[in-house]
Amino acid sequence: MGKFKGIAVMIVLVMASSAWAQVLMPKTEISGGYTYGSLDQNAAGRMNSNGWNTGATTFVNRWLGVEGNIAGLTNSQSFTDAVSGVSASASDKHYTFVFGPRFTFGQGRVNPFVHTLFGLDRETLSFSGTTPAGTLTASGSDNALASALGGGLEYGLTKHFGLVTGSDYLLTRHGSATQNNFRVQVGMSVRFGQGWSGSKQ
Repeated sequence: MGKFKGIAVMIVLVMASSAWAQVLMPKTEISGGYTYGSLDQNAAGRMNSNGWNTGATTFVNRWLGVEGNIAGLTNSQSFTDAVSGVSASASDKHYTFVFGPRFTFGQGRVNPFVHTLFGLDRETLSFSGTTPAGTLTASGSDNALASALGGGLEYGLTKHFGLVTGSDYLLTRHGSATQNNFRVQVGMSVRFGQGWSGSKQ
């Protein structure tokens, strides 16, 4: 009888630890995809940019995670005057590195979230011009503090693969002016550990 009691206690402990793990077991996910940005050029208006984003989130519990995100946005322009033989090209690139807390609302296949991320934005400007007299090139970079405030929605396609979309208000300060930027992301996410509940295997 005592042997069966011991086995019963072990089964209960295993079941309890499994249930506890379902609640508190950290999950980690990585994501990546396309990013569109509307970048504030201050007096020059706004500039449309396209690029990519990638990130990772480690969840402390079912609703709180620590997120890191890296994104790159580029706008390139060029022109050529066939009459004068003058051509020029210019590009404006932004690489943003931010991290911070992420709050998730939902435990099924549909998971909305919000985040508050802080870090660095690196802007690189480059110019190249060609005339009959020769070629001129110039480039320069500037680093600025950045904050990305926003959120999005994840949808679990399977237990470990899902779609993710989101948008951010991206605040930067290059030079003496503040830039009020906006960006939208869409891509895929892969979750390790505990997957999305309610999703197909």
